[in-house]
Parts: sequence; C-alpha cells; structure tokens
Amino acid sequence: MSVARSRGIRRAIGATALALALAAPFGAGPISAKPPEPVVRPAAKQPNILFILVDDMGFGDLSLTGNRLVATPNIDALAGDGMVMSQFYDAAPICSPSRAAFMTGQFPAELGFTTYIGPRKRNRDYGQVDWLDPRIPTLPRALHGVGYATGHFGKWHLGGGRDVGDAPLPAAYGFDESVTQFEGLGPRLLENAPVTDLAKRSAALGGGPIEWMPRSQISGRFIDKALDFVARHKDRPWYVQLWLEDVHTPWEPSPEQLAAVKGKGRNPTEDRYLAVLVAMDAGIGRMIGALREAGELDDTLIVFTSDNGPTRGDKTPGLAGPWRGRKSSLYEGGVRQPLILRWPGHIRPGSSDAASIAHATDLFPTLARIGGAARPSGVDGIDIAAAWRGSPVRARPDIYTHIGRPRSEREIGPLYSIRSGSWKLMMDRDGSGVELYNLTVDPGELHNLAARETAVTRQLSARLARWIAGLPQPGPEVGR
Repeated sequence: MSVARSRGIRRAIGATALALALAAPFGAGPISAKPPEPVVRPAAKQPNILFILVDDMGFGDLSLTGNRLVATPNIDALAGDGMVMSQFYDAAPICSPSRAAFMTGQFPAELGFTTYIGPRKRNRDYGQVDWLDPRIPTLPRALHGVGYATGHFGKWHLGGGRDVGDAPLPAAYGFDESVTQFEGLGPRLLENAPVTDLAKRSAALGGGPIEWMPRSQISGRFIDKALDFVARHKDRPWYVQLWLEDVHTPWEPSPEQLAAVKGKGRNPTEDRYLAVLVAMDAGIGRMIGALREAGELDDTLIVFTSDNGPTRGDKTPGLAGPWRGRKSSLYEGGVRQPLILRWPGHIRPGSSDAASIAHATDLFPTLARIGGAARPSGVDGIDIAAAWRGSPVRARPDIYTHIGRPRSEREIGPLYSIRSGSWKLMMDRDGSGVELYNLTVDPGELHNLAARETAVTRQLSARLARWIAGLPQPGPEVGR
C-alpha cells in the first residue's frame, strides 16, 4: 500500500474518531457552541494547512526582500520551495482589523473593526467592537466542519485582554485548541521578564490557565505547542495558525539572541530588533524541520505573511522596503506584504507572482475550497488558487480599506482607500484630502494624480464614498 493511500486511510479513520469525540461539549467560556460534526472528505483534497502570521514585520525585513543587515534563511527557503506574491495586501494597517479579515474573508471596517481592540472606553471612542462576533462565518470553523483538527497558537487580538474579560474564547470561532497571550483568553503565555502591565491585567481577568516566561521564550513555546498539536492529530488533516509576535515592540531578546547579531544594526535598538527577527526565523526553521522529520511537511500547504507594516517612526527599526508609509498608514508600506506559499506538487518551487493583486480576504475562500469546504457566502475575497498554480489573477473586485485614528494624532495620509486595478485612491470621510496613484507606474506613491486624472478621481471617489456611507459610524474621537 502506498504511503499516500495509507495516510489517507488514517485520516479518514481519524476524522471519524473526531466526530465521536465531539459528543462532548465544544469549547468553554462566555460564548461557545458545539460545531456540527465534520464531514469526511477525500484525503487528496485535504492538505494540512499551516498559516504563519508575523506581527509588525515590514515588507523589506526578510533577506529575500532586501534586508542586508541580517539573513532570514529559513523563511527565504519557504519561498525557494514555493512562491512569493509581491502584490499581497493586508485588510488594514493594524493588528485587530487585519486579523479579523484573515478569519472572516470580509473587509474589517464592515464588521466594526477600525483599529486595534483596546480598553472598552477606547473602543467606544473609535467605534471599535470589543471582539469579533462569533456568529460570523470563519475559516477555522469552515475547515473544522469538513474534518480538520484546528489549532491557534500565538497572538489573538480579536477579543479579550485589558478590561475586556467576557470576550469569546477562540473555541467559539472553530478551534479545537488554542494558546494565546495577553490579547486573548483561554490558555495563554504571559511575560514575566519584563512583566508588562498588559500581562498583569490579562492575568487578573482569569479565563484560562497561564504560563509565565520571559518574552524571548514565548514564540518558542508557541511552536512547541503547535508541534504537540500536530503530533496528536497526524491521522487527519490539520489547520494550524501560528501567529508570532516577535518583531512587535518591545524587543526583548535573550542575551544569546542579542549576541548573535550585536553590532549588525545601526544602533543598539536596531540590534535588539534584528535579534528577535533572527530568532523568529530560527524558530520557523525548527518548526519546518520538525514537520519534515514527522513526515508531515510534504502534505502541508504553508502560508506566510505579516499583519501590517513595520512599527511607526522614522528612526524605528523595521523595513517597509521600497514602499511609502508604515504601520497605521494606508500607503503601501502599511498594508503591502510578501505572501509566501509552499505546497509541494501544487506550487512550483522558486516561482513568483508580481501581477496578481491578492488580498487578506482571499485566504478564506481559497483555503476553504482547497480544504474541501463549501465556498463561504458574504465574503469580500475571491479564490486565488489559480495564481498559486501559475495563472495570475487578471481582474478582481475593488478593495476597500479603512484605519481609525484620532484627530489629535498627526499622521500622514487619509483614512480610507480604494484599490481598483492599477489605481489607488485615498481620502477622508468627508471627501477631503484626495490622493490618486497609478501603482503600475508609481508603486512608491510619489505622484498624486488627483488633479490631473479628474475622471478617474471622480469615479473612484464616488465608489469609495458609497462604501464609507454603508459603514458603522465612527466614534466621536476618530476621523477627519
């Protein structure tokens, strides 16, 4: 019997066992529900899926995309074994809205996501919901429904933390298991060196068992948890979210991690940033090596990207590559990322796609179909699997983006944007501050064509205004 056929039989048996196991209540906490029993699908249509999402990594932070200060050989190797899409866009230039789009396939502003989830008062001021509504269809729930074991390991930031202690647990969104940090509830890892105020506030909320450890060890522990989950679910397909926070402030490498890069940065702060970046790359290499040793790697589709651009500040470490803007900005540097894909036998090694305009909302319909789930209804994304097979996406619906910022915060750039083909138009809610760029000829967004291309400006402004009018009203402290 072939290895593939043997593995397929094991998966089918495992999926049946899962259906029996789910007779017990699913999840816990304020909002949870028993998901429907999974439907067993042909194993050939159900690869494992590993979704690695990095927090605050800039487009140019990988040696693959231009970093000359340090190397990221393990992430680069994923691209060498697969594909890089260089016109991939996050749904927002900040944590929570970006993550909501990956989970739901919808533009996050339509769901009440304007900024990161913070304390309740700040959320009200920004018109920001306190958590993702668990009634909204999600990618993990769709995959769980067709037999996948589903696990989340890493940053959550979709509800829970600060003074929000009644948010749903990740189980409410379709996960069998989860381990997160201070931006979520349920089992979590919290920092004891340094002990942050957010970690203390998370611990005070309760809502799950807690492990304390130095920040420099947390990503390694998430990887350990993910590998343990995979080892316990080898007889069926699995979907794992490994959402790493290493390159988000504060940068607190161990002495050994710092020694490996000391002097490679332009200042001590950048040394610390490079140390955690290199350590993260090594951790991803360890994850890939363990999957290979376990015989899981060649049956796994790996998706890798970042949730938004690098941390703000002209002198702050992190590279946006050739793009203008950084985190919290709708310019390319805030939302444009490399999307790296590895899937042996399906994605050609060493391939690239600079033509397709791909978006965070596309992952739900694409991965759901690959996993054998029905196409989700109501999503804003499209299935881009054809591009992964070498046929670039030539046309797609318009992409809409919003970021909430207070009037008092002096940021460069409007708060709303529309991407339509080569054109990108940005403006504020009242129609002021219009900027228009042709990204095919001006990807650096250096030449505002709004005054010259009046017909395009008028048309796209009207479309964007209609989208804005349909959104929930912003909070009193947000917008211009």
